Order: sequence, then structure tokens, then C-alpha cells
Amino acid sequence: MLAPGSGNVSLRTVSSSRPQLFLSQDQQSVAASDDYYSFPSQSSSARSRESGSRITIARYATPNSHPASPTPSPGISRTHLAPPVAGRSEHSLVTSSENRNFTTPVSHTIRTVQETDDDDLASPMSDTTSRQGPRDSYAGRPTTPGMDDSPYIHFAISQLTRDEEVAGPRRRSSVVSNDSPLEPLLWDEELGCFIRSPGSPAGPSGQQRDQTHPRNLSITSIDRPPQNSVDPESFVAVEPPADSLLYPPLDFVPVVLRTWALAAFIVCCLLMIAGISFCNVWSQRHQGIWDYTGLGGSHYFVMQFLPQILGVVITLWTFVIQAAVYRIMPFCIMASERPFDHVMQGLPILSRNFLAPDLSHFRHGETIVGFSLFTIWLSNLITLPLLSCLFQAKWYLIDGQGTWRWSSVQAVGWTLVAIYALLTIGLLLLMFRFVRTWSGLMWDPVSLADLVSVIQRSNILHDFEQSETLPEVAESLDPRVLRLGYWQLSNRADIFYGIGEAEAPVRTPSLHRREKNLQMQSHGLSRVSFDVEQHNLAEKEEYYQHLYSPGIRYRWIPWFLRDGWVVVWTVIVSALFIAFVLVSFLHDAIKGGFPPRLPTLPSTGAFSSSNFCYSFVPALIGNFLFLAWQPIDVYFRALQPFAALAATDGARAEHSLLLSYPSCLPFQVTILAVLNKHYKVAWISLMSTVSAALPILAGGVFIALYHQSDDAIRISALMPAFYAIVAFCALYTVSFLCIWPRRCRHFPHDISTLADQMSFLYQSPLLADKILREPRSKTDLVTRLVVAPPGDREHSMYGFGIYVGRDGKEHLGIDRFDRPGRADMLITTGSMK
Repeated sequence: MLAPGSGNVSLRTVSSSRPQLFLSQDQQSVAASDDYYSFPSQSSSARSRESGSRITIARYATPNSHPASPTPSPGISRTHLAPPVAGRSEHSLVTSSENRNFTTPVSHTIRTVQETDDDDLASPMSDTTSRQGPRDSYAGRPTTPGMDDSPYIHFAISQLTRDEEVAGPRRRSSVVSNDSPLEPLLWDEELGCFIRSPGSPAGPSGQQRDQTHPRNLSITSIDRPPQNSVDPESFVAVEPPADSLLYPPLDFVPVVLRTWALAAFIVCCLLMIAGISFCNVWSQRHQGIWDYTGLGGSHYFVMQFLPQILGVVITLWTFVIQAAVYRIMPFCIMASERPFDHVMQGLPILSRNFLAPDLSHFRHGETIVGFSLFTIWLSNLITLPLLSCLFQAKWYLIDGQGTWRWSSVQAVGWTLVAIYALLTIGLLLLMFRFVRTWSGLMWDPVSLADLVSVIQRSNILHDFEQSETLPEVAESLDPRVLRLGYWQLSNRADIFYGIGEAEAPVRTPSLHRREKNLQMQSHGLSRVSFDVEQHNLAEKEEYYQHLYSPGIRYRWIPWFLRDGWVVVWTVIVSALFIAFVLVSFLHDAIKGGFPPRLPTLPSTGAFSSSNFCYSFVPALIGNFLFLAWQPIDVYFRALQPFAALAATDGARAEHSLLLSYPSCLPFQVTILAVLNKHYKVAWISLMSTVSAALPILAGGVFIALYHQSDDAIRISALMPAFYAIVAFCALYTVSFLCIWPRRCRHFPHDISTLADQMSFLYQSPLLADKILREPRSKTDLVTRLVVAPPGDREHSMYGFGIYVGRDGKEHLGIDRFDRPGRADMLITTGSMK
């Protein structure tokens, strides 16, 4: 550390873990040598004399290699450094005026503490839209108003880079501050830096105290969060101006969840309840409903197949409703600012409520939504099998003559009424939940492009550092209470939209990792000879190895779509189908009928054990197959954008970033997928709807009949319906051969939560792309992505692979396939089919 007024200038690494830049007043500039110089200005010196000792806190770091930048011109002096520039190594600079004899009061000395980390790297190949290095729109303003800091920053980078190349890489050191934490600091809006409070000592004695005991403050400095002193700008939640076209209201709700749509669906459920109740009451009072006219015919179709068809319509619509609930609930919870800190990484955005109930919403404070989803699951699981055995043929004596009539099974009917009433209650609660709700959304977040627009300026992206190669992203994230809405930086007036943490600073990944290292040290890990710095270097080397490792890149696929399980499913379904065909057609077992093995005589409530068993059980099996196909369909829809991006030449936005298959209606997915030439998704989505024919047909194909030829009751089948069942079972079996996922659908980790998908975007230059900056409507966003950028003749191509991120390092994720001045994205997937 140089005493004030010293005539020597030297560049050296100090023992402190946080570098310092001590500047003294100078009226003249000094030519650059092998050291790095700082040129204080007259204005800064005058301002320093007016306000006392100042402390400006900024970040800088040095890239491994960088073109030499021009030396700052003489005659210009600086007292501040520019906003943070990322780099790979740390340097501590101590400078003063050279060969000048003048006296400077110590109290007027300006300290600049610069915190660096090798995780912040300025890209040597910047985008054409950002030639001065990656910088978000909310980056700090120049510390000296009216002057361009770029030449000085480039000069510093070039000088430090040359030192780096000569001396080789250096290990990171701990972050220690020589400024006393006991002295309160205040943020000066006019100067753009921290100043000491008026009551704090700032004279020569105070400086002498710092120089005499430089190590006494290291422990206290570690306990203080580094980002609080490095990033003075913080996120402040604001309400936008009313009736402003630039700031639309954040109350969007998908159409299927709006009041009128849910009310219409509730009316359909009430009609089902009314119809079943009417059949029960009428059948009890009028000795049946219709005359039985034999196997087949219109009466048989109405009684044995129509109830299941109506039930399937309701079931398919509940799939659409719960898909909308899943994709917007994380955003709604963040917009409501509830104190749940695992919403982003713990709440799925893809439907899971099929064979097993999903109770995750209960754990995140959404009891109403959780109850609604539970009622949907219960109704989808049991209503179709029960509807298949609602009506049975019963023998009645009318006017002294016996006749067979269709009658409603009382127990089954009232059970269905109870289940549909429970579903209605759940839908009513869901409707009240979304009546005039503040969802925090401008439009429906159905695609990757929508996610990009929400996280562009987020201050939580630092949490995702190196998370794209982890098997579980949620385990690497710190719990945070997040908010979705409009924001404003504490030192700026512009308003922007996105996800963020309130009252938290604008962080960078390097600071986040530094904070974790300090926490490890503060927990006593260093007492057991644990080298945190060496561990970080090894961890970083391992990370870059993982980027290129096929075992990491193609590690994850849903468990039911893994190679082994796909083989198991295919073998089981094929074996069952072959056995079903052999048993059915061997010796005409089905056509000739078979004994029921159960009592057939109906009770007073029209319940027949044999008829109930041979209607309920086949329909339950068919419903199980129907519901088991839905997760396959959900994941193939959700994986298709990533699969398209994994093509060797990338994909256009309308075939990748803008795909919204998970939010589409039944059959709509098939049509769109065929138009986009995504034939596997088209077929799988078609089967997800067509497989509903299995419970419909299986529940009405069998009935107990009296055969006069042998004077016995046999279970007979409607053969046209039975042949249709065989055909649909064959299609279902063959479809398992189509679900084998290729490499383009394998990823390092799951994609079912917001955090999982954000891990592939946190360093993507797409977040800083001016073309995508702050769209105000979905039409605006689509137009920007579909139309060729200005000056380009061809449409942009996007890919999923290894790209150069905004920090200048390599990352695995989503970006433009090629960018001017940068190497093309490395995609190793191969064919996307």
C-alpha cells in the first residue's frame, strides 16, 4: 500500500482477498507503461474535497485473452471505473501519480474497491448488437457523467491480459475488504458511489488505523454479503401507470380458466348429474326406462355406449383445464407474492394428474387448486368404468306379462352423482380462484419464447451458474421468495417486467459463487484443511468436461421412456394383446358366449353381479390404458421444441421456440404437428385421444343373455364392437414401437419445472438480444421471431447445444445457431428424428 504522495507506481498483488485501487490527485496524465494507471480528474478531485472520503465499489476482471485496446489519451483523468467487466483472473492494482511532488490530504483520498471473480468473463466474440461486451439494459450507468469509460476499460483489460499471459493463471483468493465495516456507508445518487456517513471518521488517523491493522476486518468482511456492497442497484416492486399501453395489466388468464368457460363446463357437469338422477328416479318409479330390443340396435347403443362417450368428453376437457392450471400456477403464486420459496423449482408446469394424484400444489399454499385437481383425478379414474355399468337389462312383470327392460342401477347412479358433484365443487372453487385474479401474466406462457421474455432482466439468474449439467437443478438453487410483475431499479426510473427477488441487488453469477465460497469458509470448512479455492478450480474443470460428455448431455429422459422401460412396456403390451386375441378367438370363446361364474339375477336396485363385473372390469382396464398414455403424450409435446432445436442445423423459431403443443386441444396437436412435419408427436397425440375408445367399447361390449338352445345364461358380446376393440388394441400395441426416444429427446436433466428450463437459458445471449427486448404482446413477440432481423436475408436459426454465453464462457443450452463474430453452436445430437 502506497503512502499518499508517493512517486512510485507499481503493479502487484496484495495479500487482501479484495483488491484495492488507491488514487491520488493529479493534474496531469501519465503515459502508459507495463503497469496499469488511473488518471484522476479535476472534477473528481473537487468533488472529493466537497464530500470527504468516497468509496466507489465496482467489479472488473480480466479475460484470458483479449485484443489490445488503445491507450487512453493523455490529459484525461479518471476517478471511477466503468461498470463491471468480466474476466478470468484477479489482479489488485495500487497506483498513484508518477514522479510528481505534491501534497494530498489523506481525508480527500478516493478509494476504489474492485471485486473480481473468474466466473465473470467478457466475451471476446461479442454480438453485433453489443460490440462493447455483454451488458444488460439495466447495467449501471457510467460513473463519470458525460464521459465514455470504454477506452479506459479496454486499456485496463489489455494490460492485465498481458500480465495474465506472462504469469499464467492465478488462483482466486478470498474476498477481504480493508474498509472498516463499522463505518456506515451511504449511497450518493449524484456521484454514483458510496460515501461515508457524515459522522464517521475519515481523517488521517482513520486511514492510519486501516494501514496499521489491515487484517482485523477480514472476518467481518466475510460475514457481510459481498453483493450488498458491489451492486448498489436493487429491484424495487412498482405499480405501472394506469391505462398505459406500454405497461398492460398483468391479469391474463387462459381461455379455459376464465369465468365463462369454467361456468359452461360446470353446466355440463350439472347436466350429467341431472341426467343420471333422472334415470335413477324414473327407472325406480316406472319399472325401467326402455324395452330391451336385443343385442345391438339404437337402444343398446344409447344404454351401453353413449354414457361413456359423454364421460370421455368431460374427461378430455379436464385434461385441457389441468394443463392450463399447471403452466400458469407458478407464475400466479409469484405474482401473489406469497412466502413460498420453492415455487420455481418445486412446482411442475407439465400435467402429472393422471394415474396417480399430484398433491404438489398443497405444499405450495394452493389448497383450492390442489383440491380441484384431486377431484379431476378422481373423476377421470372412476367415472368411465362406472358409466359403463350404469344401465342393465332386468326382467319386469307388466300387466301380467314378463318383459326385459333397461333399468338404471341405483347404487352406481348415485355414486356417479356424488363424484360429479365433487367435481363440480372443485370446478367452482377453481373458477372463484381465477375470478379477477392478478396472475402476473401478459399472455399465456405456452412456449420457450414466452419464458425468455419473462426472465430477460431477472436478478436470480446467478443461482443457475453451471446448473445445466446437473442431474437435479432444484438441489443447486437457493430458496427465494420471488415476485412476477413490474420492477424498477433503485437508481433508475425505467420500468420493466419479469421475475425477480424484491429488494435484492442486480447480481452476477460470479458474485453468487463467491458468496457461497465465503459461506463455506464461515462454516469452518477451512479448519479441516479444505481448500475452497482449489475445490472451485476442480469443480470448474469438471463442469467443462461435462459440457462435452455424452453421458451427461444425454443422461435424462422420463423414467417411463428409458430404453429398458420402453422394452418392458412393449413386451408386456404385446404379450397381453396376443393372449387376448388367442383367448377370444380360440374355439369361438367370445362369439359363442361363456358362463358368467357369478350371480346374474338383478336385485331390486337392478344390480347384477355378472353384468357389473363384465362391464366395470373391462372398462377399468381400458381406462387404465387410456390414462397411462397421457404422460407419454405430455412429454413428447413438451420435448418437441428441444428436439427441434437439437437438429444439426438448428430450427426456425416457429418450429422450436414458438411451439405450444402442451397447450393445444385434442386433435389440434395432430394437425399442427403434421403441418410442422413432427410426425411422431402427431401420431402419439392422436393415440392419446383415440385410446379413449378402449374404455368406451370395453364397457359396453359384454352382456348376460339367456340362451334357449342350452337353457343357460351366458356372457355374450356385441361382435362388431368386439372387433373394433381388437383393432384399437392393435393400434395401441404398435404405437409403443413409436415412443422410442432418439438422442434429440435426451437431456442432462428434467424439463418439468420453470427452473429446469431456465437452466438452459440463464447465460443465453437471447436474453440480451435487442430483437427480443421487452415485447408488449404475444403478437409482438411472434413477429420479432418470425420476421428476419433487419439487414438479414434469411430467418434466424436457433439450436440447443454448446454456445458462448454472455459471460464469454461455454454453456449448454439455447441460443441462435450462428452469430456474427462468434463460432457456430456445437450440436452433437445428429438426426432429430
